[in-house]
Amino acid sequence: MLGTDNYGIASVYLTWVQLASTVFPLQAAGTVSLARVNFPIEDQARYQSSVLSLATIFYLFFSVLTVLIVSIVSKWFDVNIPMVLLGLLHGWGLYCISFMNLKFTYEFKADKNFILSVTTSVLTIGLSILMIKAFPAEKNYWGRLIGQSAVYTAIGLILFAYIVKTGKTVVNKEYWKFTLPVAIPTVFHLLANIVLNQSDKVMLQGMVSNSATGIYALSCTFGAVLNTIWSAFNNSWVPFYYEYTRQNQIDEMKKHAKNYIELFTIITMGFILLAREVFHIYAKQSFWEGTDLIPLFSIGYYFIFLYSFPVNYEFYYKKTKTIALGTTLAAICNIVLNYAFIKLWGIQGAVIATAVSHGLQFGFHFISAIRINPGEFPFRFMELIPGFLSVCGTCILYWLTRELWFIRWILAASLGIYILIKIVKRKEIF
Repeated sequence: MLGTDNYGIASVYLTWVQLASTVFPLQAAGTVSLARVNFPIEDQARYQSSVLSLATIFYLFFSVLTVLIVSIVSKWFDVNIPMVLLGLLHGWGLYCISFMNLKFTYEFKADKNFILSVTTSVLTIGLSILMIKAFPAEKNYWGRLIGQSAVYTAIGLILFAYIVKTGKTVVNKEYWKFTLPVAIPTVFHLLANIVLNQSDKVMLQGMVSNSATGIYALSCTFGAVLNTIWSAFNNSWVPFYYEYTRQNQIDEMKKHAKNYIELFTIITMGFILLAREVFHIYAKQSFWEGTDLIPLFSIGYYFIFLYSFPVNYEFYYKKTKTIALGTTLAAICNIVLNYAFIKLWGIQGAVIATAVSHGLQFGFHFISAIRINPGEFPFRFMELIPGFLSVCGTCILYWLTRELWFIRWILAASLGIYILIKIVKRKEIF
């Protein structure tokens, strides 16, 4: 509905929204999992209320500062102030929803998480479609922006009111002292992750065109289905992983980790094999130039899956400064590689740069994890690499059989049947 140009503009807008949502509230939500380990269960509602209030205070402060700066620089530069205001509201709502997602995850309330996610998605898509139709074609990206911002802001307000009403706590020095030392380094980690994952779009917009950015962004969004699956699995895996670690049940944890690695590897392989035809149904033909980028995106997302193992270990031991450092170095590397590779290979160069940067990120965190408590990090390099090699082999097969869809689909179906049989036999996902 937007076309390549306007979709590119909407994608870059979302990058800035994610930036605000990550930096301004100081990522206090990231401490929800650790609070369950360090504070009694009966304190959790008060902790969450106080921490969300703290995050909102910081968000408001930085938002006011942003508006003042934008008002000044708009005299010399072309800055769209209404878009900035819309984005600030959107970012706060996005943060509140993310906070509630984490709360439900660590309270094992998957049904409520599901309802929240589906409600947000349906309302966002529905309102966006209506708003896009209300604007002229050359500016219909405003419909997408308003549709997203309105829904996220409204749901964010409802969730904020619910959490504060339930916890009945705004200021608590004990909770804030616990939160800030852990959360602030996490800001830099997530900020660097945004730069790592989104700088491609900003640089493509500046170095190539809005159209190229739109093609890249849609392929990236399609590929991000893998990242969404990983995020869901990771949110389910981490509470059990921490509990096994706390109780020193390492062998039991590694048995489930092996199943987890096999499951996600097969899902990634199946996704690559099916991606071409599904993407052609999903996207208009003007976006099909990005079809063959999807396997490369998949490699990058598989590296994210791999790096989650050492990062979860680092976070358990509150090594958030190390996490932030590794991700920052990867983000800097991505910017440098983007500049070089986009000049050489255009859109494809941006995808390669991101995949390589995620690989370096995995390497850094793996080395850091094994140095925290020498000999105690439960995962070995050779336990993680076979899955990566299988994904790379699937990418090669994709390229060799791009026009032979039936070969890829038969193989994908076989992999799906194999993993379903294993899940049914063990009576658990992983």
